[in-house]
Amino acid sequence: MAPCVRLLFILLLFLEPHGAASSVFVPASDANEVLVRWKRAGSYLLEELFEGNLEKECYEEICVYEEAREVFENDADTDGFWKRYMGKWFPASPRGLFPLLPETSGSPCASRPCLNNGSCQDSVRSYICSCPSGYEGRDCALAKNECHAARTDGCQHFCRPGKKSYACSCAQGYRLGPDRKACVPHERCACGAPSPEGITAPLGGRRPLQAFPWQVKLTNSEGKDFCGGVVIQENFVLTTAKCSLLHRNISVKTSSRRASADPLAIRVKGVHVHMRYEEETGDNDISLLELGLPIQCPDAGLPICVPEKDFAEHVLIPGTGGLLSGWTLHGPELGDVTAQLPVTLMDGEECGRALNATVTTRMYCDRGVAGGSLQWAGGSTVAREHAGTWFLTGILGAVPREEHAGAFLLTKVARYSLWFRQVMSNQAQPAE
Repeated sequence: MAPCVRLLFILLLFLEPHGAASSVFVPASDANEVLVRWKRAGSYLLEELFEGNLEKECYEEICVYEEAREVFENDADTDGFWKRYMGKWFPASPRGLFPLLPETSGSPCASRPCLNNGSCQDSVRSYICSCPSGYEGRDCALAKNECHAARTDGCQHFCRPGKKSYACSCAQGYRLGPDRKACVPHERCACGAPSPEGITAPLGGRRPLQAFPWQVKLTNSEGKDFCGGVVIQENFVLTTAKCSLLHRNISVKTSSRRASADPLAIRVKGVHVHMRYEEETGDNDISLLELGLPIQCPDAGLPICVPEKDFAEHVLIPGTGGLLSGWTLHGPELGDVTAQLPVTLMDGEECGRALNATVTTRMYCDRGVAGGSLQWAGGSTVAREHAGTWFLTGILGAVPREEHAGAFLLTKVARYSLWFRQVMSNQAQPAE
């Protein structure tokens, strides 16, 4: 027994300098701190992960803000990810659990996304708006009585706001269907809708071209073609003011749809140049040619649809690609066949710089998708197809210089629809 006591005494002397007063167990408060301590940033080698793996890792386990910050390496990207991440896992986390987060980070509804007094409810990584009476849409931003391009159940052609709901209308030669939204052709010569046998025409073995029966040439008294135009009514052709003033005696040459027939020339009996046409600036470069005889459709041609302003500027021009169509110049003369070029909307400021021109509210620019080196005749037009119907959106005035052939400055046809109706209705009235 004595040897054991002596051994124990020696061990105590050896341990005393190394903290003999320390307890084998840590206090309860210190133990709790260890249990609730979060993993240090960089654990599980997160510094070697990229953004996609970070999201996967954070959805399999709960990660912390510092871990995300080390991967994204900038506050903006980290905050964007963190708000989405916290919206999924902690939509109602108490303040203080994550001291690095602002108070509103955990709730997608905190930014008040629901407009017009709509109520917001948090969802998984998103939110749901309950809209008040009279409003609809994801954020309650759309009034039910107004027209919106984003409306999936909207009008096929034109839309007008109403007192309680919007109302639909159709282009020339169409009428509303049973649902009061679709537009159904009810005339043989409905605008913008060529019959199946006139859809395409091959050109010298190249890709087929759209056969547009509303495209016409302007011919002078010597029989020389000099500009283009389009039929917008059986007895009216639209062209530019500059083209209509080049010669005194003008005829319109239509492209007959009968393969064996020669083009038909119809004399122009009246020229209606827009009253605010400015030759120097090119403003309001537009003109209506009144024909001596109506074009017999569909054999001699068909009119193209003229869209209403809102429909053209909010749906057609920004939402669909267009097709520039007309005749190209070979020296001073027009070519024998039509040319076509796909185009898309171009930024107005960029177009103005490229062409050294002022783009007014009555103009817009299209950019040639490919092969824009051709020289186009004045009166060439851009049409856009919507739900099977072709609409006229622009008419080409000044011919682009060769170095800027890919940019086209066009007059917005829809801005003049009221003037068209006034001119055509006045001429339709019998003289007293």
